Amino acid sequence: MTEPVTPVPVFRPARHAAHQPRWDFSDGYPPVPYPEVAERIGEVLTGFGRTWPLAEHPVEGGREETVAALHAPEYLAFLRGIGETLEEGEEYVPSIFHGDLSAGPLRFRGGMFTAEIGTPITRATRQAALDSAETARRAAAHLAEHGGHVVALCRPPGHHAGYRRYGGYCFYNNAYVAARTLTAAGRHCPVLDVDYHLGDGSVEFADQAAPYFSLHADPWRNYPHLDAGWDGAGRTHVHLATLAEGTDGEAYLAQLDDALTALTATRPDAVVLSLGFDTAATDTIQDAAVGLTAADFEAIGVRLAATELPVLVLLEGGYDVAGLAGYAEAFARGLGPAPDQRRTTV
Repeated sequence: MTEPVTPVPVFRPARHAAHQPRWDFSDGYPPVPYPEVAERIGEVLTGFGRTWPLAEHPVEGGREETVAALHAPEYLAFLRGIGETLEEGEEYVPSIFHGDLSAGPLRFRGGMFTAEIGTPITRATRQAALDSAETARRAAAHLAEHGGHVVALCRPPGHHAGYRRYGGYCFYNNAYVAARTLTAAGRHCPVLDVDYHLGDGSVEFADQAAPYFSLHADPWRNYPHLDAGWDGAGRTHVHLATLAEGTDGEAYLAQLDDALTALTATRPDAVVLSLGFDTAATDTIQDAAVGLTAADFEAIGVRLAATELPVLVLLEGGYDVAGLAGYAEAFARGLGPAPDQRRTTV
């Protein structure tokens, strides 16, 4: 039989809990409590720990150099500057939205880097997001050196963060920090996104060495609520599959099989998995129902295991906090240890 002998490395930002906005104004007033809460990390960690032996690596001290190759200098400067203007407990949400507000006061400029009011910025946000990006980088560097499956419990998440844009609770694109780290090490490394939402930021970074594959709810009817000028679906190295409203596990897995067939045809060396648990039937963030169960998350893991590729499991969404440990446990059970994290015993 086979059993794991090498603990699965888990990298996580040590100080992410300092980033804790109170309100999400996405649906207007009154706002709802901000759903991207610190407890998500502990619950997912608990679930993985029920299946895998874990080696935890807390990460702090993230620096702008980690994300400078991905994001626009003026965007980085805005995030750097706006946090310094905020008082403890204050939350910044733009009040004006326009393509170029660079001549205006700093507090007006946020509206040229986002199109929504659901992602507040606090004094702690930038450092938490940099630590999250550094978590992704270190996890990828570990995979490049040692192989095997690796976990990056990134918070805040990242797949909505584009070249000069934040939103959807995301500030820096963690998945492509990881993918670029792996491609710099000579690996061909696609990003597979199974979060409920389209990673409209990740689309911007897809290239031949790190193509982007996504299964997601209709992005015209759900966040990120694309506008008519969006050209992401026509970009090279971008493979998108939209889930019909009411998609259940059987239909979801059939579309995942198609995505994995296309992904493995690119002959990858590893996969960055943007893993969101917000496709669960119990997650209330959905605007169009997708009904995955714990058994379906296990089946996702089984299908990834069948590729025999090392997987960097990188956390994106998932807001049913009470259900996260169970979903994470099921996924880890399906994925199992990587081939070089097993031994055979008689």
